[in-house]
Amino acid sequence: MAGEPARGDWLDRLTRMWEDDGSVLARQVPFIALFLASLLGLLVLHIPPTFTDLVPVAAGVVMVVAVLALAVPWGRLPTDARLVLPALQLLAVGLLRAGTGGPASPFTGLLFLPVVLAASERGRRGVALSVVASAAVVLGPALTVTGPGARVELLRGLYATLVVLVVGVTVNTISERRRARTVALEELSRTEAQLLARSERTARDLAVRTEEVQRARDLFASVIDAATEQAIIGTDTHGVIDVFNPGAERLVGWSRDDVVGRRRITDLHLPEELAARRRELVAAGPDGADVGVFGALVGAAFTGGSDVRDWTYVHDDGSLVIVRVAVTRRVDPGGATSGYMFVATDMSAEREAARLKDEFVSLISHELRTPLSSILGYLELVVDDGDLTAEQRQHLAVIERNATRLLRLVGDLLFTAQVEAGRFTLVRQRVDLSALVRAAVDTARPAAETAGVVLGTTGTEAPVVLHGDAVRLGQALDNLVSNAVKFTPSGGRVVVDVEVRHPGDGTAATATVAVSDTGIGIPAPELEHLFGRFFRASTATRNAVPGVGLGLTITQAIVTAHGGTLTVRSTVGEGTTFTATLPLDTPAPVRSGASPGPASR
Repeated sequence: MAGEPARGDWLDRLTRMWEDDGSVLARQVPFIALFLASLLGLLVLHIPPTFTDLVPVAAGVVMVVAVLALAVPWGRLPTDARLVLPALQLLAVGLLRAGTGGPASPFTGLLFLPVVLAASERGRRGVALSVVASAAVVLGPALTVTGPGARVELLRGLYATLVVLVVGVTVNTISERRRARTVALEELSRTEAQLLARSERTARDLAVRTEEVQRARDLFASVIDAATEQAIIGTDTHGVIDVFNPGAERLVGWSRDDVVGRRRITDLHLPEELAARRRELVAAGPDGADVGVFGALVGAAFTGGSDVRDWTYVHDDGSLVIVRVAVTRRVDPGGATSGYMFVATDMSAEREAARLKDEFVSLISHELRTPLSSILGYLELVVDDGDLTAEQRQHLAVIERNATRLLRLVGDLLFTAQVEAGRFTLVRQRVDLSALVRAAVDTARPAAETAGVVLGTTGTEAPVVLHGDAVRLGQALDNLVSNAVKFTPSGGRVVVDVEVRHPGDGTAATATVAVSDTGIGIPAPELEHLFGRFFRASTATRNAVPGVGLGLTITQAIVTAHGGTLTVRSTVGEGTTFTATLPLDTPAPVRSGASPGPASR
């Protein structure tokens, strides 16, 4: 067994000698060695040559083969040039055979080595050379034989030539297949090396990506855990909780271990609210399909949007917590829904603060209204006294003007408190909207002339009749027009346009009042807060425009109570347009409550 590897190595080295990448000299070694052995046999066995001159010539040809194989740069020459060497070997065999008995020579078998060497070259030229040269070697002497054995020698020569042909074709076919297999193996090896290099790069990239993902996950987890003032809860598509941060633990009293993978998000909600929201969505749906309890909770987030609304969570101790929940959809890398994220903020303190603020505003308003009314009453009595000097009357006029302003502010505060409580009343009757607009413009005209602002109207020639509260609508129009004048610098223009619209698609006709100015404008990010109580635009504070931020809140509440809408469009430095749209044919309830929308100067 120990000799097996050595023998295998020897055979492997011998085989490689005949391959294309083998040394040219090494490929000649077997033939040269056997030729020298033949000469040694002649000497040792004292076999006299038939023709003594041919054997040295054959030896000289072999020496030429060795010199050519060693000296010629075969790598620079065409492949077919190497056929010269097996051709010379066949010549040497022919000469040796002729010099040692011709057909009876014992060295005829030497011709198979150059035959194999020639046939192993690329193409069929080596096979043709082998057959032709071998035929010359074995058939040439056979043709010179006479007598009874002539036919046998001829047949032997033909048979040897046929064997050479078969051997040459076989060796050539095997060599070509071996070359093709070698090329395929080399290509496979290159491909394998490329794949290996690509795999290594992919492995490195994957390791980097994995590390980045892990860092992102760690950062995400740390951010979620750091949010202790908001409850961040994640669920799968069925509502089972899989993310529960410390803020959620603090908000509802459950620990993460008790919730993750064990409870649904709906378990945290007041069942009555979920049922009511479920019925609401079923009634609003086009086909009345049931969305289920979890579908009622995720709302618009189910279709890829976001849903923000107030809910009631049930604390672990049974107490109720008012929260504002923002719901968003989670998606996987393929874009499919993989779950939902719920960010809940405890609104209890905010609700309590709002309630206390409303109580404070209402209380202060009532407490201020009585003394202010008394002040204005006594001022009227003093002014009616004829014993006042002009200076005294001027001072009393200032007192009356400021007291009236304070009384108006108190009235606005009371009105906003009524709006919040849903208790302010509308006294509906047939009202000419055009007349109300003209009255509001006439009221604001002195202030506009003082400020150098051009004030005009369009579309107010014809009456526009609707069912509404003339006092409240007049108050809303006064707010819009006076605001436009206040926020328009000298040389600017304010236009109030009235238009009646008939859609023609079966819907009710509407009247629109658009108040446009060329004033300082409002920044776009502030538009959504514009109708909030006490909100003032940055352009108003920067330009020291007086006001407390209640006018637009009151105006929107009045318009909404009449079943209408109030919108705004503004560009900083160019102007603002407020558009109030009111229905003409559909009376609203006599007693109305309206809440200010999101987004007063």
